[in-house]
Amino acid sequence: MRKAELKLTAIKVLKFVIILLIVDFCLGSISKEIFLNQKTGKFHRSTYSIYEAKEDILIFGSSHAHRHYVPEVIEKKLSKTCYNAGAEGQQLLFHTVLQKMILKRTLPKLIILNIDENFLYKTDAAYNRLNDLNPYYQDFKDELRPLFSLNSSLVDFKLFFKSYQTNSTLIHALKYYLSPQIDYKGYRPLNGKMTQNKAMIYKKNHSEKEFIEIIDYTFKNALIDFISNAKKNNVKLIFVTSPNLIERNISKNESFQMIKEIAKLEEISFFNFLNSPTYLNQYDLFHDPTHLNDDGARVFSKSVADIINSIN
Repeated sequence: MRKAELKLTAIKVLKFVIILLIVDFCLGSISKEIFLNQKTGKFHRSTYSIYEAKEDILIFGSSHAHRHYVPEVIEKKLSKTCYNAGAEGQQLLFHTVLQKMILKRTLPKLIILNIDENFLYKTDAAYNRLNDLNPYYQDFKDELRPLFSLNSSLVDFKLFFKSYQTNSTLIHALKYYLSPQIDYKGYRPLNGKMTQNKAMIYKKNHSEKEFIEIIDYTFKNALIDFISNAKKNNVKLIFVTSPNLIERNISKNESFQMIKEIAKLEEISFFNFLNSPTYLNQYDLFHDPTHLNDDGARVFSKSVADIINSIN
């Protein structure tokens, strides 16, 4: 009798698992279809970069890339196609694996990596925000598994479930369906202008400090990996640091100094606009002290295009 009960229980459990997997497959497939068909927003830009982009020039980096490089200006100046694959708030881990996923399908002529001076400093956000790449796991397991394993030992178990891969993206899809987030080949302009008064308040609240941040050597290795990916695929790579409104002393910034040393060692051209006189205290060109507005972005994009022309 007991054996029969155990058998019946096992059958019920098996049925439950089968139903669960069927429901997960159906919901996951629907969610994935909705995800891939987004027309605007950050996931649309990532999806385009990964699956469709074939432009001659691709731009990588955080908000300073996303908001500062105008493909229209670069294309007009260089007569080459350009797409801005910058992603707000993302760090080197994200950019490096995004580069790998793109290079698996297409090889641009040039990659521009916009360097944030604090790129190598430890931050939990760099790991937590990797969840944005969950929906691509099924198609890019080899590229994403090593990255996701840095933050979790249960990667394959969690991402086995299709509905889990996209469950955090549906709100974004609905949001951008109701209120489209317009971009221009990946670039989104910032409007509005800084004032001297706002700049003084910012400077008072963000005084220079002795850097005590800790270098995360996983980030350093990611940067070296980014360079290696470009080299082995014969893709030209340059580093650029965006302008700042207020002059800054970063001589004691260990992260920035280390990035410069890596670029020199790897023979990567590095163009530093951080304290460029062209932009310092030019309030009309900035949306806030560290982000150019659309006018400033267009001036900066022209400067970057001129640099590319000169090194070619």
